[in-house]
Amino acid sequence: MRYLDEERAWVVQLGRFRGKIELEDAPFFVETYDPATGVIALSDTTEEPIAAETLEVREDDVLYCRVKGRFPARFTRAAQAALLLAVDVEGAAFTLRLGDRVLPLVRLATNR
Repeated sequence: MRYLDEERAWVVQLGRFRGKIELEDAPFFVETYDPATGVIALSDTTEEPIAAETLEVREDDVLYCRVKGRFPARFTRAAQAALLLAVDVEGAAFTLRLGDRVLPLVRLATNR
């Protein structure tokens, strides 16, 4: 599965056959979160630093973030649990521990 910018479409290609697909949810899943480094592993087997400023809670209290600079990614239950273990709450303030760094979470509001 890949995104074609020029066609603004997701496609699946098998050999020389290609078909457009419509996604009902995010095109990627966050499979794991490493709180020591802040790195997430994605369903396409790539890894990248989490874009903490893009974290948001959607329907059914599921976490999402942006990956690859622009695409939404849905956290698996295991990845969400790992990330939430690194979140500290003090009053109405949420912070995320990334190794020895602490980042404020300003967008961790429900987007329903």
